[in-house]
Parts: sequence; C-alpha cells; structure tokens
Amino acid sequence: MSTLNTRSIPGRALMATLLLSAPAHAQEARGFVEVRAHASIGVDGEPIQVIERVRPEFSTEISDRVALSTTVELGLTQGRNLQEELERTLSESDLGPILDALGCTWPEPDNPFLGVSGVDDYLRVERLYLDVYLPWADLRLGRQALQWGSAFLVNPTDPFPEVLLVEPWRPRAGVNSLRATVPIGDAHQVQVVVGTDDAFRKVRLAGRATVNALETDFSVVGAYREESSDGLVGLDIRGTLGVGFWVEGAVHLREDPYEEIAVGVDYSFPVLDMLVVTGQYYRNGAGSKEIDPADLTSGLSTAVEPPDCGGASDLFETDAEPDPFAPFFSGRDYGLLSVMLAISPEVSATALWVQNLGDGSGLLVPMLSTFPTGWLEVSLVGQIPLSLWGDGGELHPATEDLVMSVDTGADPIEVDMNGLVPDATLILSTQVNF
Repeated sequence: MSTLNTRSIPGRALMATLLLSAPAHAQEARGFVEVRAHASIGVDGEPIQVIERVRPEFSTEISDRVALSTTVELGLTQGRNLQEELERTLSESDLGPILDALGCTWPEPDNPFLGVSGVDDYLRVERLYLDVYLPWADLRLGRQALQWGSAFLVNPTDPFPEVLLVEPWRPRAGVNSLRATVPIGDAHQVQVVVGTDDAFRKVRLAGRATVNALETDFSVVGAYREESSDGLVGLDIRGTLGVGFWVEGAVHLREDPYEEIAVGVDYSFPVLDMLVVTGQYYRNGAGSKEIDPADLTSGLSTAVEPPDCGGASDLFETDAEPDPFAPFFSGRDYGLLSVMLAISPEVSATALWVQNLGDGSGLLVPMLSTFPTGWLEVSLVGQIPLSLWGDGGELHPATEDLVMSVDTGADPIEVDMNGLVPDATLILSTQVNF
C-alpha cells in the first residue's frame, strides 16, 4: 500500500523490546478485521479496488500507574491503483512518446501481484505509547492519536490537523510526542505536547488550557511547528444553550498570516432512536474564491511517484516541499450539513453535504450502516460530487479543469486526466470487531 512507510521498522523493534521486558500483568487485546470494496464510477482503467485490513490493539499494565499500548495494522490492496492509472494515462497521451524517448521508467513493486516491495508496504505500527498516571498529571509518551478542537470535521485549533472527509474509515495518523494532561479542579485542565515529525528532525510544540463555566468549555490554544516554520494561536468555545454550539478559530502565524474559523450548531430530535442534525460554516483564510484548475491536476500527479527520466529531463520536478499543516480545502468559504438518523439500535443512516460557497461545487456523502450483531458492522458509503451552481470547481471539477498542461520546452502538451477522477464512488465495507 502506498501509504505505508519505513518508520514502522524501528517502531516494531521497540514494541517487541517493551512487550518482552514488561512484567506479567493484566493484558487486553481488541481490534477489527475489515474487507472494503471501492467501485469508481466513470473512470478509465480498472474501476474496482479491494482492501483488506487487520488492526489489532494490545495493552498491558506494567504497574498500577504504568500501562503500555500498541496498535499494528496489516493491509493489502488489489485492483485499481492510482500510480498505475496515472502511468497509463500519460503513456497513452501525446506525452507518451516523449517519455519513451527520454527512457523514463516508472517505479514497480518487487512483488507486482501483491503490490509490495517490503514489509513496510503492508505492515506498520500505528500506535505505540506508554501511559504514566501521576498524582498531579497523566503522561502519554510515544506514537499516539492527537486531536484538539470542538468543530465538526474541520478543527482550526488542531495543531496536527487531519480531515478524513473522503476516508471516514481511516483512523487518524499517530504523532510522535509526549503529552501531559494536568487537571485543575474537577472541570478545568491544561495539556502540553512536545513532539517531532516521523524522521525525528523537526520539533512540534503545543499547549491547550481549558476552563469550564456556564456549562461551556473555553479553550486557548498555541502551537509551533518547525516543519512549516509557523505557529498558531486560537480560541475554542463549545457549550449548550438549548442546542449544542461551537465557535473555533485560529490565526496561523507565518510569512503570510491567515485565519481559520468554524461556527456551528447541532441538535437531537426524538425521532425513532435518535435524529441528529449538524450545521457549520467554515472559513479558510488561506483559500481563494476561485480554484486554479492547475491545482486540481497537480494534486493528482503529486499523489504518486513520478517516473525516473535519468536526469535528462524531469517533467514533474518540483522544488516545493508540501506543507503537512496546510488546510485540507482550497476554497475560502464552506457550508457543512450532516443528518444522522438512528433507525434502530442495529441500523443507522447518515447524509453529509459539503458545499464550497465560492464556486458552487459540493460533495454528498450518504452512508447506511447496519450492526446485525455486536461484533459485525456492514456499511455502504457513497461519494457523489455535484455542483449547485457554476461550471464546476474544487469538489466537482469541470471537464476542462482536469486537462493538465505539461511544459516540454516547446509547445505545451495537454493530458486529459478526467479518466482518473470518478463521477461517483461506492464503498462497501464489512468489519468484524473483536
């Protein structure tokens, strides 16, 4: 799987050492096995992708105040592969003869059938942390999940943002860090995080202080991330006044400062088991009202490994390092609406609508989930891009927006990449929990 990387090698060695050296105390194991099938509608090439995942979690008490937890994930993928589809698209275009003349070669896995070259392509350590419970604070050291903020889907005050809009099944990536949580009384607390990137080269610092008053949490957040040489300061307010509400905003301190703001409400109705409606406005001060079509096509090409042209000519070369903390969305103003209906304890339905208020493009994500037993979940999810107005945009590109222009030193060559972007996607997931 292309999302796996070599950071899991030292993680597995450390995990084994810690587990073998830990005294025999209470131990617990849980997790899930999942098979997920994606059907991409309206694409060229292979339309079906199947993914198998096994994700066990282990925890053990080393002493009354110390516990060790780890999560590993084993995964394999068959079928549609964006790397292969991009290679096919470029090879079949007018750019293909130029790539052949330059002797360009594409990366290939050592095992083409499984699509892997080493253990890190199918096995990784997602969590590995030590919990220490002190009289005055709780400490967690290691690779852990971190998420701050009260807003829906997008959290402006989260120092390590991750939006899982198109991958709602994926757990958040772990962050290498030491987190200290210091309670103050029964309702207030301070959290401090000192961390680093996966290569242990860049420093990350974050702090969050929360005060509860009038049934409302008020949090002040500050952070510094060396990878992007920036920081942020923010305010997060969440409470209940008949309806649940939140106001979350942050200013990103960098060469060109910008703001992020999320304001929303939610309310539950006594319909069947429960009906929950959530609405939110989100502003991305780093975005623009009109999306540059070049950003859409470059996003497709930079998501995969480029060909090796032997240094004679690198048509895909870029000097810009991706910003790991850049906003997920490219536009400026968005509306989000979610309706979740619990039909019965065993069946629920959800519909999520994300609307770019600038270019008119939107994304509808309906989901039906069933829980026939306490250990089995079956879900059907759709991802349907639409436009309420305009000629297409960020979430629903127009046909002409997905034509990439490649500068070859002479006349630019146009490559039609519409066959890489589905008109809609259906996802069937079966998950067994243990």
